[in-house]
Amino acid sequence: MRDEVILEGRDITKTFRGRLGGHPRKALEGANLRLCRGEYLGLMGPSGCGKTTLARILLRLLEPDSGQVFFRGEEVTRLRGRRLLPFRRRVQLISQRPETFFDPRLRLGKSLLEPLDIFGLPRDRERIRAGLERVKLPAEILERYPHQVSGGEIQRLSLCRALLPEPEVLILDEPTSMLDISAQAQVLSILRELRGACGLTCLFITHHRETADFLCDRVQSLEAPGIPPGSVL
Repeated sequence: MRDEVILEGRDITKTFRGRLGGHPRKALEGANLRLCRGEYLGLMGPSGCGKTTLARILLRLLEPDSGQVFFRGEEVTRLRGRRLLPFRRRVQLISQRPETFFDPRLRLGKSLLEPLDIFGLPRDRERIRAGLERVKLPAEILERYPHQVSGGEIQRLSLCRALLPEPEVLILDEPTSMLDISAQAQVLSILRELRGACGLTCLFITHHRETADFLCDRVQSLEAPGIPPGSVL
């Protein structure tokens, strides 16, 4: 059902403590976000308003000071260690710095397989082949090292890597901001195609309204230090 909420953050507050006696900085205060199954939701706001902080809390990569995160209606805020594995498989991240997901000392093919090993999934060649086809990359790229491919290629490979565990939700944090115009267009086109092919649900963080309008069903605005109730654009 389209109206089924799959990922939700309720009343999320986060303050970062100042270093060496510096003043604390409140990144989020009472932030709320509801992502429905099959939806592409854009999250916008100025730099420093807490978009990435909220994304990391929703991903359970960062602890909130208060508030709750729910996945499929079940609270995951307090899950730790191996109890988080099923959630981590179902909710994957694509960042603006995809090269950080790949060890520069390893061929790309070896790094691509890491999620399958982490989640105990078989190294299915057909799954890998299909994943590369979805992001329009040749199998030969797996023999290269990260420094031997372009920014657009490494971002598409990052997308392939995230899709291998068959997630339900992708959180994309400015995934095209470091790419040239041509590579941006290719990544956005692939994301639109994936919606129909994989039935993905996406939270897309961006500074650009044109990008959000191209890809997303609706756009939510985040203003520091939190999301005002009902601020859907």
